[in-house]
Amino acid sequence: MKKNIKATLELFVEKADELKEEEFTRFLQEFGQQLTYQYTTDPQQLTMSTVAPNQTMHKSFLLTYRMFVQSKDKIGFIDPHQKVSQDLLDSSLSPQWLAQMQDVANKIRQFLHEEPTIPIVINLIDQQGNTRTESPTRWEILETLLYGEYAHASQQERLKNWLSTPFAGIVKGFLMREFRDILAVTLSAIQRLAHYARLELALP
Repeated sequence: MKKNIKATLELFVEKADELKEEEFTRFLQEFGQQLTYQYTTDPQQLTMSTVAPNQTMHKSFLLTYRMFVQSKDKIGFIDPHQKVSQDLLDSSLSPQWLAQMQDVANKIRQFLHEEPTIPIVINLIDQQGNTRTESPTRWEILETLLYGEYAHASQQERLKNWLSTPFAGIVKGFLMREFRDILAVTLSAIQRLAHYARLELALP
């Protein structure tokens, strides 16, 4: 195994371990998808609240998690619109690792290309009064909530549009529930690959 590739696998394991110890990960394991629905006699007043992490917990987790999304960070494999980091597919790695890496990446990318199990339909009205609907994929939800509140302007604008309805509270509740579900699935994939990375690093 090449020296730089070994360093990449060591980084993968290190960051996977960091994620495992994050408060946010423990939060996901403890609370899962807890939702509370509150009904009133007026059907227009349905509200939904979710058990939510605090902002510090959230930001700390996402800074590490993003490294597994973007291929430029050497350990990225999640973004379905980017190639898996070339370091993770290097020819000096074993056939077992390469098979696991490609299998997990393909399954995660297929999962993210799909709409949620319960599709979210968002009705948008532009400044001219024209209406259109959006049914975001899991990747669009992940990308928007991963970057929308803290970084990229395009994702900020998308999130603003999604929450510009009279039912913003309900929409955000569904988005956050799906976001946590996506994080749980992709975290499982990260930990699976970290297990195989350890096996790879132990090879003579």
